[in-house]
Amino acid sequence: MIQDMIIEELHVKNFGKLQDTRVPFKEGLNLIYGPNESGKTTLHTFLKCMLFGMHRARGRAAARDVYSRYEPWEYSHYYAGSMRFSSGGKEFCLDRNFQKDNMRAELFCVTDGERLSVKHGDLAVLLGNISEIVYDNTISVGQTKGVTDQDLALELRNYMANYQGTGDSDLNLGKTSQILKAQKKAFQSELKLKQSQEDSKKKETATQFLYLREETQELGKRIKVSEQQLAQLEQREKNLAEDAGWQEVLKKQISRRRKVSLVAAAVIVLLAAAVLFLPGLYRIGAAIVGVLALGGCFFIHRNVQKKIASIRDEVHKGQDALMRQIERVRGRLHDQQEDLREKKLRQEVLTQKLHGYNQEARGEALHSKDPLVEEIESIDLAMDVIGVIAKRLQDEIGDQIRDRTSEILAELTEGKYHQVVVDKDLEMGVSTQERYIPVEQLSRGTMEQVYFALRMAVGDVLCNQEPMPVVLDDVFAMYDERRLMETLQWLISHKRQILLFTCHKREEEILNAYGMPFHRVGVFDP
Repeated sequence: MIQDMIIEELHVKNFGKLQDTRVPFKEGLNLIYGPNESGKTTLHTFLKCMLFGMHRARGRAAARDVYSRYEPWEYSHYYAGSMRFSSGGKEFCLDRNFQKDNMRAELFCVTDGERLSVKHGDLAVLLGNISEIVYDNTISVGQTKGVTDQDLALELRNYMANYQGTGDSDLNLGKTSQILKAQKKAFQSELKLKQSQEDSKKKETATQFLYLREETQELGKRIKVSEQQLAQLEQREKNLAEDAGWQEVLKKQISRRRKVSLVAAAVIVLLAAAVLFLPGLYRIGAAIVGVLALGGCFFIHRNVQKKIASIRDEVHKGQDALMRQIERVRGRLHDQQEDLREKKLRQEVLTQKLHGYNQEARGEALHSKDPLVEEIESIDLAMDVIGVIAKRLQDEIGDQIRDRTSEILAELTEGKYHQVVVDKDLEMGVSTQERYIPVEQLSRGTMEQVYFALRMAVGDVLCNQEPMPVVLDDVFAMYDERRLMETLQWLISHKRQILLFTCHKREEEILNAYGMPFHRVGVFDP
């Protein structure tokens, strides 16, 4: 037999404006009355944080999160509380430290003396694995909340997909679907990255090929220029080797030297003869002229020799310079030809790579698919199957929700509205004996009753493993006296424990007027 969870006491050690505050509760309806700003909402928030912990926001949102809003007004380093409750016929004590640098939770079974682990899910089991979203939108109704949050629709669909009517929620189709979606997204990102990388490689290879082709064409032009230069230089070398001009100059110089030598020799012979036959001073003059002629002959011969040597040196230097230039052009041409051969080899490799890319693309298109594409298609198929299963299970739970909401609303309205229609997005309407009315066309008070009935119905279905106390924080502001009386009667007759926070006197007045049992919690009394 399922036994409801009962909160026996909250001990607010330091939370918001509350310090060392003990709040005892009993079974049935607990009326927590207090004027505005007295701390009721703080206590309501404290209870939620005890059940589900406190999660810090990041970045700028941290300045407005629950932690910052309810950080203790005094002694902020001490941020803690405890709760005593019963569940499954056993007594438990839960202690929490909310201080950001030392957050911890300790759960202790008073009945067995056993220390349990909040971190490993022991508390979640005691709470029937109810999520914080479901808690916020069903059995815990916060101040100013008149309609369900959009998150409830998502949580409800997930739960509908999980639930199989027997209470077995091990098959978590909602989470499985989320995991598959995450995997699909990862595969799609990987495929996109792979395709992008392949496209980049292909584009890079094509760019290299085009650039290399341009380089090869330009290099071919430069090789032709070098070949023309080499041919011209080799022809100059050949012409220089065959050129007789410089040889003619040498011949003329030698011929001139011979003529001068013959003239000088004749003069010397004549002078020698004169020396033999001329007398006195004439002999001496002839000898002087002969010596001068012999010196002139020697001088001319020497100049001719120098001229011949100079011409030969110039010719040899020209030949050497020409040979060096020829060698440079030959070396440059050799390097250009080697570079051309290398570029042609690289061009051939790039051509083969491009051909391989095209063949691979055609092959995949005609014969096979990328493994990542096959993974994505498999996930799509699995999600389709899960969608069919989830739809069938959702329809089953949807019927339960609709029927239970209809029962609750019929009791709250004394049978005026006997049928509620709820679609998968929680769009609602009600039926009377005569017609169907969309919920938006109802009065505000009736609309509040419909939403209240839906919350309670969803709570009954989703929290059936471990029914929890209903927590209401000033939610009956739009109710007239009759609606409020009917709702309070329904709560007392159907819920084992209710925590009703209010800043109005009329709840207590109606409870007293109709003799309904309740426990007044006077912690916020003036």
